[in-house]
Order: sequence, then C-alpha cells, then structure tokens
Amino acid sequence: MRTPLGTITTFDGPDATCPGYFSTCTSPVGINLQGAITGFYCDSVTCHGFLRPPGGTIISFDPPESVFTYFNTGGINLAGVITGSYYDANFLEHGFLRAARGTFTSFDAPGAVNGTSPTGINDAGEVVGFYYDANYVVHGFLRAPDGTMTTFDPTGSIYTSANAINLEGATTGSWQDAGSVTHGFLRSRDGTLTTFDVPGSMDQTEPSAIDPAGTITGSFYDASGDSHGFVRANDGTFTTFDPPGSEEPYSFTFANGINPAGVITGWYIDPSFIGHGFLRIPIL
Repeated sequence: MRTPLGTITTFDGPDATCPGYFSTCTSPVGINLQGAITGFYCDSVTCHGFLRPPGGTIISFDPPESVFTYFNTGGINLAGVITGSYYDANFLEHGFLRAARGTFTSFDAPGAVNGTSPTGINDAGEVVGFYYDANYVVHGFLRAPDGTMTTFDPTGSIYTSANAINLEGATTGSWQDAGSVTHGFLRSRDGTLTTFDVPGSMDQTEPSAIDPAGTITGSFYDASGDSHGFVRANDGTFTTFDPPGSEEPYSFTFANGINPAGVITGWYIDPSFIGHGFLRIPIL
C-alpha cells in the first residue's frame, strides 16, 4: 500500500506462501476511499480472499462451497462490499458478493455454463464482468444491486470483457472481432455502446478503468509490439503516455486504475526488464 505521501507498507495474507518464482503470495486488487483493501493470497494448498481494513488487521475469507477463491480484478466499494469469483468442487467458476458484515451472495450470469467472472463494482453496488457460454464464447454482463442481470456484446464481438464501471453506470472494457483484433468500448447506463481504438494502436486496445467523469485509462499495443498507456477523455479525445524509464529499445507500460482526481496508477518494464510501479498525476 502506498499512501498519498509516498509511504509504502507491505503485507501478506495469513499463511501466504510462495513455493515457486512465479507464485502468487498476496495480490491486492482494489482499495476504497476509506483505505480498505481486498484481493487474494495463496497458501501451500489453495487461494483465499482477504480484506485488509484501514487498521491493518487482515481478514481471510472464502465463499461457501469455494475450493479456490480468486479475483479477476474485482474490487471493493465505499460500503465495503467486495466482488470476486470462486471455484467449486467441480472447478466451475462463480461470482460472489461479500457484504460488509461478512455474508455472501453467489451468482452466475444468465447463459453462463462455463464460468462467471466479476471484474468491477461501483459505489452503487453494480457489478460488471464477463462469462462463458456453453461454447466458451465470452460475453459481458451487468448485475444491478437487486440482482437483475443484463448481458451484452458490441456488434460483431466474439469475446467481450466488461472491466470497470463508474458511479454513473458507465462501463468500459474490451471486445474482439472475428479478425482477432481487440477494441475498447464504452457502454452508457442506457445501454448505448461506443467502440474505439487508440490512434496508432495495432490489434489491441485494452481499457482497464473509468473515473466518475467518464475518463477511461488502459493500455494499447503499437505496430512495433510495444505497449503504452492511454487516457480517453469523456469527449473522446486521446492522450498516450509512458513513464520515464519505459523507453526504447522496448516500451511496456500498463495502466491499471484511475481515481476521481484523474490520477492513474500502473506499472512498466524498464530496458533491463525489471518491473516498476508508477503514478501519473494530471497537470492542472
């Protein structure tokens, strides 16, 4: 955890272990305005969800019937409601909500046969994500606070992933066409879908987050195969960026999140192939 003043605190889930170089010990995926953090960690047997309140005491949890609790982004809202996914004994993926008091609600998107994966939640309790149908085709979904589910796909999509939703109910994510080119999309509360590509992108535009004003951030690949960050303003204009140190001969920048002030966080790989975090602060 990095405070606004730059102080860094490290932590791990209870009994988190790393038996291999690429193992996940503890993976935070979201933080709310009160400073509560959620994510997952893995012990020597399986993985579990965790909640780290502002006080720092870590609470481990698993939805009922979970044999493996996991977050594909997921997150936590201002009320302390957490969303993520878990696998049952048949290793079928389901979505879950964990209320602030610790009770669980399990859910699956309509038509989901081979898994439901939540990716984001807003402060109104709306959840977005994606699911697999009987043919393993991926579609987007929106779950209202009352449990009503809406599924959607941009026209021509063979793979739709809703990645984030803001308080206004605007959803962003990515979709893939029949030529395996990945594009971004913006879905308004009324269901209107706008698709887009970052100027200069080649084959992949991947939005990851959206702020209350409708500003979207994410990453894209250019013709050289380098990855860069982007900002899409609510008027549709784009700004691309790379942190100092993410530079030729290769550029690998991945923007993951944006807060209400427009501050973007993510990570990049330097020329020695070492990863680093970054903050991009708007110039007022």
